[in-house]
Amino acid sequence: MNRISNAKIPVSPAPNAKVIPAHKKPLPFLAFRGQEKTRKLYSAAALSRPSERDDMASASSLFLASPTTAPRTRTPSSPCPARPSLRPRRPSLAVAAALQAEHQPAVAAAPKPPALPFRVGHGFDLHRLEPGLPLIIGGISIPHDRGCDAHSDGDVLLHCVVDAILGALGLPDIGQIFPDTDPRWKGADSCVFMREAVKLMHQAGYELGNLDATLILQKPKISPFKETIRSNLCELLGADPSVVNIKAKTHEKVDSLGENRSIAAHTVVLLMRK
Repeated sequence: MNRISNAKIPVSPAPNAKVIPAHKKPLPFLAFRGQEKTRKLYSAAALSRPSERDDMASASSLFLASPTTAPRTRTPSSPCPARPSLRPRRPSLAVAAALQAEHQPAVAAAPKPPALPFRVGHGFDLHRLEPGLPLIIGGISIPHDRGCDAHSDGDVLLHCVVDAILGALGLPDIGQIFPDTDPRWKGADSCVFMREAVKLMHQAGYELGNLDATLILQKPKISPFKETIRSNLCELLGADPSVVNIKAKTHEKVDSLGENRSIAAHTVVLLMRK
């Protein structure tokens, strides 16, 4: 019987086998002592970097500084401690409003609109003429067999001028400020209304630029009294006669104005900023 020798018999590789070089072959399995040595080497290399070394030192100092406490024991009768909720708490309405006011920019108050350099107003008035009543135009008594039927003295020109000034200032009309339902204005002199309108004009910071008025009536003729009416109107307005103009026209015998049954007036005023 042939004895098998311990000599190594060379084995030729397979034709398609991949030959691994010796320097690329895996190392043999490290023993426990070798693994421990390798771990120490890696730890030393990691600690050699300043950032990680400082982090680990601070962590270890915190761990050493924190007091050690005995583990908690819970009896069956003691309730389970409340666990902190991970959901964010919703702030109260007051806190939310305060935060919103703090972070949002303050809304500036809307500035007042600038005062207009000019203001234009238009006035119109009409009164019925009745026999036996005085006819007052522009604060002047005009001889005539008829007069205006009104709650006050029925001065159609002054009423018209007052409405034009109030309209230029954006205020209510004369009927709202001096209503005919108020007994104080029964038979009142219309110059009172004029002075009040002029007072409001100056309080608003304006003065009269110019005034143009047109009287419409069939009778009587206004030409003989025109300058007197204008002079009195300028005095009430505190204006120069050069900025106050008065015209008079008939209505060509058409409707109540042309039939001497009524009287009307139109006025346009221009107010200027002082």
